[in-house]
Amino acid sequence: MTEAIRVGVVGAGFFGTMIAGACAAHDAFAVTAVADALPDAAQRLAEPLGARVHADAAALAADDDVDLVVVATPNHLHAEPAIAGLRAGKHVFVEKPLGIDASSISAILAAARDASGRLVVGHVMRAFPGVRRMVAQARGGELGTVLEAAGARRRLVHVPADPGDWWKLDRRRSGGELLHEIHELDLVVWALGEPIDVTGVSGAPLAHGEHVVDSVTETVLRTPSGALGRHSVSTSAHRAEWWFRISGTTASVEADFRQGTVTRFVDGAATEVTGVFDDEASNDSLREAARAAQAYNTGGPGPLWMRTAVTCELDEIAAAVRGTSTTLTELPASAALTALRSNASAAEDRR
Repeated sequence: MTEAIRVGVVGAGFFGTMIAGACAAHDAFAVTAVADALPDAAQRLAEPLGARVHADAAALAADDDVDLVVVATPNHLHAEPAIAGLRAGKHVFVEKPLGIDASSISAILAAARDASGRLVVGHVMRAFPGVRRMVAQARGGELGTVLEAAGARRRLVHVPADPGDWWKLDRRRSGGELLHEIHELDLVVWALGEPIDVTGVSGAPLAHGEHVVDSVTETVLRTPSGALGRHSVSTSAHRAEWWFRISGTTASVEADFRQGTVTRFVDGAATEVTGVFDDEASNDSLREAARAAQAYNTGGPGPLWMRTAVTCELDEIAAAVRGTSTTLTELPASAALTALRSNASAAEDRR
């Protein structure tokens, strides 16, 4: 049998707790260590898993009983534990986005270039089976010459009247909505490759407690081949959309995440319909979730489709560590850097 990948989790908040539990339940992983700035939080997470507690990320990275460092801190705190893990010779998984500024992203990439371990980024939607098949069709020429890719996540998000000091609403810690909800932009960049031009427009500001955030961001990008990418994210859309599409000269494929389907189109007609996930119960869960209001900061383990998504991601993380898949290691920083360029373009447009 293949030995379990020994996991050290940095960050014992919501995501760290969720992924530690998922790793513990997955045959490929064993959680052996936890670190958090709050010792009590680290102890609460580590104790039921039989894991040891470390004072900080550097001590955890130095642990000989850790193969993979999982960075589950808030977005603005990714660089230090990621670099510590890479310099210690560990594989490192960083929850998306890789970083929220160019300097921290560059520092992580520099450490990864010199590292013996692999840098894996948590672009979970790449791991959805239907999405992987879409990109494989594009790369395999089954769509003809790829002309464009596009994605959207537009919905109305209900934020508590008093969200408190919640880091996801603080641009200084989250990077803003485009970076924090980077999934579909990542799929566009993953499908097309590095862009040479990026234009962004943002606005429709909404106040949440002491924070004022832009609720709509639109991004357009162009690649060296001339293929175009488009992306839209909104937290104020009463008419919800959640989709990803790749179009070529002979066919298009589109994932409608609200319907749980992936459809192939030829000359405007649907020629094949499959699932986003490979089990219909998870696709049904996607459809059910689409009918519910979306709210921030509610906690809980999430619906079936989300748990399935995490399992798919863990499968890909294990494959990345073992060198059998590049799904989560390709273009690790491209989406975050594209988002930063879009935000910079939007800021320049306001002047």
